[in-house]
Amino acid sequence: RFEQADGGTLFLDEIGDLPRPAQAALLRVLQERSVVPVGDTSPVAVDFRLCAATHRDLAAQVERGELRADLHARLLGATVELPPLRERRGDLGLLIGRLLPKVGGDGLSITPSAAYALLAHDWPLNVRELERALAAACARAGRGPIELEHLPTSVTAARSGTSDPDVSE
Repeated sequence: RFEQADGGTLFLDEIGDLPRPAQAALLRVLQERSVVPVGDTSPVAVDFRLCAATHRDLAAQVERGELRADLHARLLGATVELPPLRERRGDLGLLIGRLLPKVGGDGLSITPSAAYALLAHDWPLNVRELERALAAACARAGRGPIELEHLPTSVTAARSGTSDPDVSE
């Protein structure tokens, strides 16, 4: 992947879950700016930007000895903290608009009751959960609009006992 990213950007997701041996290997690549391809003996120079994401507190992992301090230092740079989806409800419409064609194709719509359920859910698993919920709803809805009953029960369960006076069921 480092060779493929040469001249561009490499994105590593869940960097906080990287096992210690892999941390050492990554640190070596970041320091030396070269890799030795599998089956080869000569290093190949690589020039890339690294973008890494995690849901973990990397500084706390360093304190607990779970993450190498030298790797953490190499990863520091421009840091962007993105709050969980439940704290960014205003982003849901944009995300749904972007994800829906990806998981179900163009031209799908969502009924008001289903939209309300999507907005009411806390999304503990963030955007991945939203994407999977929309994919499941698309599969259940076929080519018709996504109705409340098409959504996974994990999304609609939060609605039980609540009502939206502006949305008729």
